[in-house]
Amino acid sequence: MKALAGQTAIYGLSSILGRMINFLLVPLQTAVLTQAEYGINVDFYSLIAFLIVICTFGMETAYFRYSEQEGFEEPKVFGAAVTMILIALAGISAFAFFGQGPLLEVMRYEKTPHYLFYLIAILGLDALSAIPFARLRRENKAWRFAGIKLALILSNVAINLYIFLPAYWEQHGSAGWWMHDLRGVDYIFIANFWASLLMFGLLIPTLFPLKLNLDKRYIKTLLVFGIPLLIGGLAGIANEMLDRQLLKYLLPEESWAEGVGVYGAVYKISIFLILFNQAFRYAAEPFFFRNAKTAEGPKRMAKVMEGFAWVMSVGFVLIIAGLDFLKFFIDEKFWVGLYLVPILLLANVILGINTNLNVWYKVSDKTRYGIYITFVGLAVTVVGNLSLIPSMGILGAAITTLVAYAAMFFASLWWGQKHYPVPYNWTKLSAYVLGATTTVFLIHYTGIDSVVIKLSLGVVYLLVMFMVERRGLFNFAR
Repeated sequence: MKALAGQTAIYGLSSILGRMINFLLVPLQTAVLTQAEYGINVDFYSLIAFLIVICTFGMETAYFRYSEQEGFEEPKVFGAAVTMILIALAGISAFAFFGQGPLLEVMRYEKTPHYLFYLIAILGLDALSAIPFARLRRENKAWRFAGIKLALILSNVAINLYIFLPAYWEQHGSAGWWMHDLRGVDYIFIANFWASLLMFGLLIPTLFPLKLNLDKRYIKTLLVFGIPLLIGGLAGIANEMLDRQLLKYLLPEESWAEGVGVYGAVYKISIFLILFNQAFRYAAEPFFFRNAKTAEGPKRMAKVMEGFAWVMSVGFVLIIAGLDFLKFFIDEKFWVGLYLVPILLLANVILGINTNLNVWYKVSDKTRYGIYITFVGLAVTVVGNLSLIPSMGILGAAITTLVAYAAMFFASLWWGQKHYPVPYNWTKLSAYVLGATTTVFLIHYTGIDSVVIKLSLGVVYLLVMFMVERRGLFNFAR
């Protein structure tokens, strides 16, 4: 447990601290870009999210599974995983090249065809980096992992500052030798491309020496394990990102970009919870695989879930309590969407708990249940968005996200307790989430205008949570 906590902190350095540095660009970008331009940015990266799942198709988790398996050689597993990602990238690149015209029309990028080049370039660099990053995690080289991630983020931030600070100063009446004419959302993609190129360069020592491997035994084994994760991963990313794409096509054509921009901007406020979930997953996934077959494995998983749910619940309340300050991280023209924040935060609390719950089907080699679970969520996502967006707009997308994540949670709980029972304390976990939701309702929806009262309620909740666990959960480190 101590080792897990330590590695979570190190991975958090890259995932939370690093992305927080990147998050500081949000006030700058939302101030300089229009709602429509920011909407294009949100749309672009939602497409990247779908494509990265297709290109990596479960190879990251498959690499973890079989690099530790007796009878498999790690270098050959590594080579086979990289080889299959290269083949997938070649196929996507060929499709984009030969079908460029119709593809740009469907994507609504007819007037900006260069966006497609940046999409494929960034996708390729990120996909090829996935397995080297997995190798660093397997080898417990958390500091090197964190250093490369921070190099990516800091270089991206530096280029963004160079591009957008002069535009920001110009808006506020400043001028000087540092001014230039570079403007627009295009430069977010350009900055990302050069930062990803730097990241890939730093990973080359981890990637090489590389022997591409098409050994049938390795390829078949990895595909059998990875393809269910691909299908489940696509359904999963659809649950997270499909709302952006459906907003694009279900909102009025002349205003879709503005709606997507507002939705994407207010979603940024939930990034604190999202990034903790991501950093925790980096450290917890290898931990769960190592402990899955031990006698104490299920009990350790249950204890880890309590700690995770505690942090997510506290974070949920504190973000809402401080929303009057946190809202300044996005420009004022996006505040029209702040009413979505509690809904999106609660959805991400449930998603985070479900992410940890889902580990049962990975460690028990029942990855097909990942498909079942995520398709439950996908069905809700599609039906909910198609039903609610035309009448409710971005509120319909937020409500659908919450309901879809809840449906996935109950589906995973149902199957998980049948096939890989873990003694979760659901009374305590439910109390965490329901207590946080009640407190958020009091702070946000009862008409309290005083910032002092909101913050006081948040602090009281935090003190209560510490008192509840003063002799329980936090004793695990002793």
